[in-house]
Amino acid sequence: MRDLSRKPLVIIIALLALVTFFGQTATANSVVAAALDNTHNHIDWWQMAMWLAGGLALFLYGMDLMVKALLMVAGEQMKNLLAKLTTNRVMGAVTGAGVTAVIQSSSITSVLTVGFVSAGLMSVTQAAGVIMGANLGTTITAQIVAFKIQNFALLMIAVGFLFQFIGKLPRTKAFGLLTLGLGLIFFGMNLMSEGMAPLRTYEPFLHLMVQMEHPFLAIVVGMLFTALIQSSSATIGIVIVMAGSGLITLPAGIALAMGAHVGTTITAMLATIGKSRDALRTALIHLFFNVGAVLIWLPFIPYLAEVAMMMTASEQANVAADMPRQIAHANTLLTLVALLVFLPFATLFVWMATKMVPVIEEERDGLAFKANHLDETFVGTPSVALQAVTIEIQDYQKKQGLFYKRMVALISEPKLEKLSKEAVNLQRFKSYQQEIISYLSRTAQGSLTDSEQKTYSELMMIVHGFESMRTAMEDHIINVLQRMVSSNIKPSATMLNLVGQLTNEVAKAMDKGLVAILENDKDAAMVVMGAEQTIEHLIEESLAHQLKRFEKTEKRLEVFRFEMEIIEGFKQLYSLSKRLARSELAKANAESQNQA
Repeated sequence: MRDLSRKPLVIIIALLALVTFFGQTATANSVVAAALDNTHNHIDWWQMAMWLAGGLALFLYGMDLMVKALLMVAGEQMKNLLAKLTTNRVMGAVTGAGVTAVIQSSSITSVLTVGFVSAGLMSVTQAAGVIMGANLGTTITAQIVAFKIQNFALLMIAVGFLFQFIGKLPRTKAFGLLTLGLGLIFFGMNLMSEGMAPLRTYEPFLHLMVQMEHPFLAIVVGMLFTALIQSSSATIGIVIVMAGSGLITLPAGIALAMGAHVGTTITAMLATIGKSRDALRTALIHLFFNVGAVLIWLPFIPYLAEVAMMMTASEQANVAADMPRQIAHANTLLTLVALLVFLPFATLFVWMATKMVPVIEEERDGLAFKANHLDETFVGTPSVALQAVTIEIQDYQKKQGLFYKRMVALISEPKLEKLSKEAVNLQRFKSYQQEIISYLSRTAQGSLTDSEQKTYSELMMIVHGFESMRTAMEDHIINVLQRMVSSNIKPSATMLNLVGQLTNEVAKAMDKGLVAILENDKDAAMVVMGAEQTIEHLIEESLAHQLKRFEKTEKRLEVFRFEMEIIEGFKQLYSLSKRLARSELAKANAESQNQA
């Protein structure tokens, strides 16, 4: 039997929806009547505040559920689309808009984009196009909330809960969660609308709204409110509710929406604290675009309002009834025009961001031993979290590759100072690995689909493989070289000749082993397995050469022991790479047998 205690809030909401669906209008009218007395000059602020706060909470919670559901349904496809179709800034903008329109979160699109830039899968200029397109995609939220289907909100909550609760398939559950989230969005909007009803005749508030006709004031209010609640979609939703209730004019609503666009950049800037410098540059591009969009439209708000009214094409006599759609259209139009104007200057945006956050030496060397893509907000969404880990592992591999080259160079010219520095870096790698493992473990605490469980197991195997490689490099190479320097021993000419060939083969195997399992590349796995004979031949030939000239002195014996330890270290690195390749080949063979 299903454990009901896991979802008490959802169950309570669903029960309330089923019980009160047909009594919604009567209840709303009675509360509003209680909130406004006969003189229309006194308001029950406590009652209204409860309705506004509760409505906003449901709206935000509904947005969160909807984003999670959309990621469950289309998250994997969206990530693949984002990675493959950003061939230039135009395609980047189109892709960013499409992905954000589906997953309804420009923040997630931005974070994924930063990850692709850091992993080398996308240039910063292409990323700028994606960020600009994401701003257009997020306007779809306003288009959704502008539909007048509040009267069906509770029914949507009930239906969504039913599908989510009794569904067996992940997609059925996701559909239920999506419907439930939409229902909560519209129910929250309805609560806010009814809660603000007394303000329609409250003179001080009406006077304040007259002041809101000044665009600068409206923009500042929209910006501050968005920075406070950290959701431009919620701000624009409230603006649409106010417009539909006749509390604000269309130009004021447009200015408030502009402020929301500026305010969401503040949230993005705050989110970069403690993140990579690429994340900060991306947030700055977001800031430049949104502020620029507001500046180019600021003198033309009245004209934008006229165009939005023409786009509505409604025959209704009630102006307030049309205004939600008009604000939604204006919101989309201002972002679309800004995209068309600024996209050709994407490189200028990148240049400005790079000037403000210049590339430092640490970035060039790839020595920032810190996870840059493991955002905690993704832990509850396994498909996105696992993709973040994949990108982080690719980043880790690049840093490990740089370390490997420096380590190999130290064999021919070992220096204690440099060896000590690399020994410290190995400890940093250890902390780096533990950070990835901890993130993976938290991600696995939620429910994973079969595909996600498979990906999780592969990623965990890779990270544990990295840990074993780190140990091999530390115990058999770095520590041995330190002991050789302390004993004033240098590798023999035979050893140095072997290292040049052996290390290249091992480096290739380490790289191809990771590619094999991450990209399901059977050919890469075969390359790793095929290197075994070459590596063994190199080692046997070197040993044979050494034995021919072997001198049975204590000094030579000590040198030989050190050299054998170093060779053992490289043999272990190859064996660990071969383990990854063997795993991929076993998986490929199993799939072939199943298809047969």
